[in-house]
Amino acid sequence: MRQKLAEKFKLNQREKYKLNQREKYKATFQRFGIRNGYKGDIKTVLLSDVIDQAHKLVTSHLWLDCGKQFDKLLLKEGDFIQFYARVKIYEKGYQGYDGFGEKGFPTIDYGLCYPSKVAKLSQKYIIKKRLIEICMQFQERKEKVNQ
Repeated sequence: MRQKLAEKFKLNQREKYKLNQREKYKATFQRFGIRNGYKGDIKTVLLSDVIDQAHKLVTSHLWLDCGKQFDKLLLKEGDFIQFYARVKIYEKGYQGYDGFGEKGFPTIDYGLCYPSKVAKLSQKYIIKKRLIEICMQFQERKEKVNQ
């Protein structure tokens, strides 16, 4: 299946490897939401500043379907969570025809799906994240001075 997707979307070797691989991510909880589904409304979760295991920013925001694990955590705005998810590829954008008979041009995008092992992170992680941000700001200032 991975090979078919890679051929369809012309992915490079690194992108092929990432597809359907389960990895650990950390994010900040923002709010719950609702989207329309075939059988009624579906509860969703908005996460921001999603980072991977290497502390690299994956995306600025991410919408996921809210499962039982998210409900059990009793999340509040600003809580930090950790979860495992799979990388998926999908076509984003309008795929039908507009009123003038012009076909839409969907683009390729990546998303995370099937979140599991969702856990709220402790206050220690929040302090560690803030220290990392301060160190990065210090490095940026140092590089500007050296130039």
